[in-house]
Amino acid sequence: MKRRQMEWLLMLVALVWGANYTIGKYGVTYMSSIQFNSMRFLIASPILLLITFIMERSLRIERKDWLRLLVVGIVGTTLYQTLFMLSVKYTSATNASLLIAMSPIFTGILAVLHKQERFSLKIQIGSMLSFGGAALVLLTGHTNQSTYEYAWLGNIIGLVASIAWGWYPILAQPLITKYSAMRVTAWSTLLGIVPLVLYCIMNVDSLTWPSDMLSWGSLGYSIVFATIFGLAMWYVGISKIGSTKVMVYMYLVPLFAVIFAAVTIGEQVNIMQLFGGFVIFAGLYVVKKGTVKKPALNLKKVS
Repeated sequence: MKRRQMEWLLMLVALVWGANYTIGKYGVTYMSSIQFNSMRFLIASPILLLITFIMERSLRIERKDWLRLLVVGIVGTTLYQTLFMLSVKYTSATNASLLIAMSPIFTGILAVLHKQERFSLKIQIGSMLSFGGAALVLLTGHTNQSTYEYAWLGNIIGLVASIAWGWYPILAQPLITKYSAMRVTAWSTLLGIVPLVLYCIMNVDSLTWPSDMLSWGSLGYSIVFATIFGLAMWYVGISKIGSTKVMVYMYLVPLFAVIFAAVTIGEQVNIMQLFGGFVIFAGLYVVKKGTVKKPALNLKKVS
């Protein structure tokens, strides 16, 4: 695949993930976020494992790494994905996307606490900037529309989801150093849905099965495009052009989320929301420039 084609595919992935903030709303209108994600990853996880095996010819994980992999799955799938869908349900796509975009800030802070990176003044300044931007989004991004009656709750959940998503790469880093990111992701999503599925089994009588096509279409979109296509192309992109260049496209996700929500469901964005988003990304830029990594572990990739 040519570099230009890969770049267009990555832009498409960013669009798919941005649109998921709006499309996902229909999936959790009648279903709980736990039920939604259980069905989503029950289908997507085995397919991701199959894709991983085709790409790498191995799914091996050493016995000593399964406990960490389980923790990664609980944080990245059980916790984050549940909180993500709850945030999408209760607040606007704009607010949810901007708040969750803060996850690299929490990654930087937690990396220092986990002694994976060294503390710097730029990390402190960037974090303060992003928290200030988040405060603007939280305080000025509420809407009077009845659809978002509990926007304040969705905003708080979105912020907690951002912390969980920021913690995920810190926990996964030793595994990704040893295995591939695709293999770690495929296995962790499968392990992460176990608590969700068990919850659904224990509460089977309270599960709802929507009759409308929008709910099922949202689930199908989340499985096929946001999860299988998105993750597969993302990691193919990393292998083709490198993780640093690929991560640039992550910054397009909130932009596409705001545009898609405005065009499709008429979500209104105020100036202070936009300014808050700008301040968040300014903080992200400062943190990125101030990150000082410790020497990487000298581990061989396990095949």
